[in-house]
Amino acid sequence: MNKRSKMRATLALTLLLSCLTGILSQHQLDTAVSKELVEGCMKENGVTAQDLADLHSGKVKAEDAKDNVKCSTQCILVKSGYMDSTGKLLTDKVKAHYANTSLKDAIEKDLDRCSKVKGANACDTAFQILGCFQGAN
Repeated sequence: MNKRSKMRATLALTLLLSCLTGILSQHQLDTAVSKELVEGCMKENGVTAQDLADLHSGKVKAEDAKDNVKCSTQCILVKSGYMDSTGKLLTDKVKAHYANTSLKDAIEKDLDRCSKVKGANACDTAFQILGCFQGAN
């Protein structure tokens, strides 16, 4: 991997991580969402640095996000244990993870609202839940 490719990969990861930070942890990246997990889901779904850059910059609106980006979001949530494969947010697991933190009340409030979000399929649901949590910040 050349230097330019490494920079693009780092940018892509940084952009995705900054988007995902709003999922369940409003102030720090959740430990269940590791760099390796994110990179694996991006690779598995063919998400490029440009896909993320376009979404992050607003060039592509969230409602126009590609399916592969949406499915990366679902992949990350499923592999981190916060969602099942059908797109159902596992609220009890999320609440248990944050039970003894300063984010407990905010997480529970956001879960009450965001866990009801449903998309056209499991990938779309995961992506819309991400947007719901980001809007809650």
